[in-house]
Amino acid sequence: MKTDIAVQNIPFYWATIFFRRLLKAGVRHVIISPGSRSTPLTMAAAAQSRLRKQVILDERSAAFTALGVGKATGHPAVLVCTSGTATANYFPAVIEARQSGVPMILATADRPPHLRSTGANQAIDQLKLFGGYPVFFHEVGEPGLGDDDLKRLAMLSRQAVGLSQQKRGPVHLNFPFRKPLEPEPGFVKKISDENSDKPLSGNSEWRQDGSFHLSDKIQQAMRSARRPLIVVGPTAPGDDTGSIAGLAKKLNAPVLTESTMPDQQHVSHGFAIFLRNKHVREQLQPDLLLRFGFQPTAKSLEKALGDWQPGHHLHFASTSDWQDATFSESEHLPWGGRPLSLGGLPDSGGDSWLKKWKRQELLAEEHLQVAMNGPEALTDGHIYHHLLPQCPDDHFVAVSNSFPARDVQLFGGRVTRHPLLLNRGASGIDGVTSTAMGISLGIDRPGVLVTGDLAFLHDANALLNRETVTQDLTVIVINNVGGSIFRMLPIEQHDTYFENYFETPQSADVQRLAASFHIPCHRIQTLEQIRQFDLKQWQKQHRGLSVIECRTNADASMELRKTCWSYSP
Repeated sequence: MKTDIAVQNIPFYWATIFFRRLLKAGVRHVIISPGSRSTPLTMAAAAQSRLRKQVILDERSAAFTALGVGKATGHPAVLVCTSGTATANYFPAVIEARQSGVPMILATADRPPHLRSTGANQAIDQLKLFGGYPVFFHEVGEPGLGDDDLKRLAMLSRQAVGLSQQKRGPVHLNFPFRKPLEPEPGFVKKISDENSDKPLSGNSEWRQDGSFHLSDKIQQAMRSARRPLIVVGPTAPGDDTGSIAGLAKKLNAPVLTESTMPDQQHVSHGFAIFLRNKHVREQLQPDLLLRFGFQPTAKSLEKALGDWQPGHHLHFASTSDWQDATFSESEHLPWGGRPLSLGGLPDSGGDSWLKKWKRQELLAEEHLQVAMNGPEALTDGHIYHHLLPQCPDDHFVAVSNSFPARDVQLFGGRVTRHPLLLNRGASGIDGVTSTAMGISLGIDRPGVLVTGDLAFLHDANALLNRETVTQDLTVIVINNVGGSIFRMLPIEQHDTYFENYFETPQSADVQRLAASFHIPCHRIQTLEQIRQFDLKQWQKQHRGLSVIECRTNADASMELRKTCWSYSP
C-alpha cells in the first residue's frame, strides 16, 4: 500500500496509474474537453509526454474525433470530460462506434457517491448512461491506494483496451472524484519526470489469434459455384480486406465493394448504375453470394440482394451484431475481420462470369460519361466526377451520409483505390467533419472529406479544432441549399410543407463561416470553374484544413441521378 502520498495528490496519482497502463496497452491518443471534476484525469494525461493530447471544447465534436482515430487506426482513443451534460454529449458518437465496430474509451469524471441524488450541482446519473451501447461499462470507484485497488485499476486499463478491440466498440469507465481535485505542483513535476523515465513494455494491442477457417461445407459450396459473387459493405477497423481480394482471385469472382480494396483486379465498378436495371440483375444472378462487413449503402445493391436467390448466401460478419436488412442470408458467420484461411481452395479456371460483370462495368461507364455531358449547370455529380480523380494516391477519402454516401458510388468511379471511410453504423449526418479530423489525426496522412451543406453546418463546431489537423485536410462542401435527399421520397409532392420542414434550405454563408475560423475557402459555382480547378495546386497553396464550397443546382443534380438510374444496356 502507498502511504507516502498527500491526500490532495491521491486522485492525480490514481489517474496517473490508469494512463500509464493505457500507454502500455497501446493507447496513443487522448482527447480532452475542459472541466473541473475531470482535473485528475486531465492532469495525468497532460503529464504523460508520450501521449498525444488534443483539447476540444465541444464534447460531441471531441467524441466524433475519437471515433475517427479509432476508425482509422483500430486502436481506441481515450475521451476525458467532466460530469453532467458533458458526458451526455458523447452519446451520438458512442452509438456510431457501437454500430460500426469502432474501439473507443470514455473516461468520464463524476461526483462522488455521497453527492448523487442530493441536488448537488452538475451531478446527473451517469451509471450506464449510454444503456446497452458500450461493449463494457465499469464504475471505477473512488481513488484508493491499497494494493488491490491499484492492481484492479491496472487491470481495468488493460481490460478497457482489450474489450474495445476484441468486442469492437466503446468502453465507458466512470470515475468519481471528491475534492480536492488539484495536485501539488511539485508532485506533478515528480510524476512527469517518472513518466519520461519509465520504459514501455507489455502488450501493445489486443490481437485476434489465427485465421478464419472455412468449413468443409463452405469450401464445397465455393468449389461447386459457377457464378460466385463477393459483396463488401462498409467494414470495421482492422478487417482484413486483403484476404477478401485473395479469395476473389481464387474463385475468379467479381467483387462489389464499398470499402477500400488493396487489389482492384476483380472489383466491378459502376454497380450503383447497372444494378438499377431489372434485366441486368436477372442476368447477373449469382449461385453463391459471399457478403462481408456491414449492410451495403447503394440502393441498387440492396435491391439486388433482396431479389437474388443464390443457393448459398453467406454473411461474414465484422461484429457480433446481426446485419441482414434484406432477410436474405442463409448463414451468419462470425468472421470478425480475421484473415481467411484459403489453403484448401483450388484456383478457379474460367473467367466468363467475371467478364460478364466487367462488360456491364464498361457499359455503365459509357452511360455515365454521356449523362455527365448533359447538364449545363453545376451538379453534385460533377464534384465526384472532376475532383475525386484528382486526389493523390496517399490521401484517404471520407464521405458524409445522406446523398454523398450514395453519390460516391454513383459518380465516384474507382474511389475505392483510396482508403474510403464513412460513418455507416447509424448513418447520421452529425459529427462528419470531426470524424474526418480524427481520421487524419490517427493515421497522420492527408485526406479529402466530401460533405453536404447541412452536415457541414451541423458540425460547424469542428472548425474550432483546426489546430488538430497537422496534415492537409480538404473539406469539399456540396452546397445544394438543403436536404436534397428528401427529393427521393414521396414527401416531395407536398409542396406546402416540403421546403420548410424537410429540405430546409439554409442561409448561412459557408465562405464567411470558414473565414471566421481563419480557414481558407474557395467557392466553385459553374461547370467551367470546376473543370479548371486544380485540387493539388490548391492543397500546395493552403496547408492544413481548407474548405472548397461547391454551389450546385439541386434540380439539375436530381435529373442527372435519374438519367444515371435509367441505365439500359
